[in-house]
Amino acid sequence: MVAFAKESGFSRFAADLRSRIDKGMSAVFVIGIDFYQSEPTVIEKLLKLKNHGNVKVYIGNLERKSTFHPKLYLFEGSGGANAIVGSANMTSGGLATNHELSVAFDSGAKELGRQIEGWINVLLDDCEIVEATDEIVAEYARRHAIYSRQMAMARRRAERAAVSPSGGLETLSKILAEMKADASDEGFASAVHRRATNRSEGLKILKGLASERRMTSQKFLDQYERLISTMHSGGLQRGKTIVALSREGFREGVRSLFKLKDSNSAVLFDHLITSFEAVDRAGTNVITEILHLLDDKRYAVMNRNSVSGMGLAGISTFPELPTKRNTNGEAYALFCAEAAKVRRDLGLSSFAELDAVFNYAYWRDLG
Repeated sequence: MVAFAKESGFSRFAADLRSRIDKGMSAVFVIGIDFYQSEPTVIEKLLKLKNHGNVKVYIGNLERKSTFHPKLYLFEGSGGANAIVGSANMTSGGLATNHELSVAFDSGAKELGRQIEGWINVLLDDCEIVEATDEIVAEYARRHAIYSRQMAMARRRAERAAVSPSGGLETLSKILAEMKADASDEGFASAVHRRATNRSEGLKILKGLASERRMTSQKFLDQYERLISTMHSGGLQRGKTIVALSREGFREGVRSLFKLKDSNSAVLFDHLITSFEAVDRAGTNVITEILHLLDDKRYAVMNRNSVSGMGLAGISTFPELPTKRNTNGEAYALFCAEAAKVRRDLGLSSFAELDAVFNYAYWRDLG
């Protein structure tokens, strides 16, 4: 039972394991999948061992609630039982090169074996782990590939920022130059044109949502879908039906926003925070996207992508994932002020252009 299983660790005993199974040994493996550290190929190879003998393979449920983090190796035979419990995962580091600490039991471990078997059954009943199948492992492999690629990009972004003598501005300048040289739809010229068109359309939709007297749930959902399609924060589509449940609260918040004379970013942000308090899934990304529609030279979009982009400039004082709970008007005003400095240093004319660069940096593999 291990939290992480990798080829580097499994390969150290794979041949001996296959030989023992061919000779009649039984084996049970429980592999954690948290943080996408376990490699799908290891689980696939364990599944293939089921064709050679009595082998059971369990992995963390993709919809699990808790992290699976034990490291246990239990060996039982006619002469008794032995167990190793400690910090070592099924990796090269865990089994060979890291400084690890484990305790070995060479007697009385049969009772431990019965307890572990009972625990496995409890985990199965609680749906924290499941018996591995080709279909489940294939889905995990798909998610693992996406996660691994995003983490590789994040590491490269962090490395570029860390070695930059100008606190990251040099990194963003290089990304901007690369984006401007990109003639595809993701390049700077296309992105800026698309954002200008979207902002104009989005503002019209927003005003319509505020001005119409009556609006059915379906009509609101149709209009809200159109609205968020003009925005550039990820994940907004997932919350659309939940926002629609509180459509009147959302509409009243926007309606009152248009009546405010104050243009202070902190005041407007706090106003929408209060107005959307009961509107689930209308969080910081939705609030700042709305303000951005009003004026893309005053109000920046604040979401995971833009916070990550600010981090590339050496500005890491903002929460990685801004929410209504960890961000207020004062914090948003500071974010806009810091973003404005970065925008000016890069020679950009609006927050829309800066956000395009941040998104490009976040999603593109720049090598």
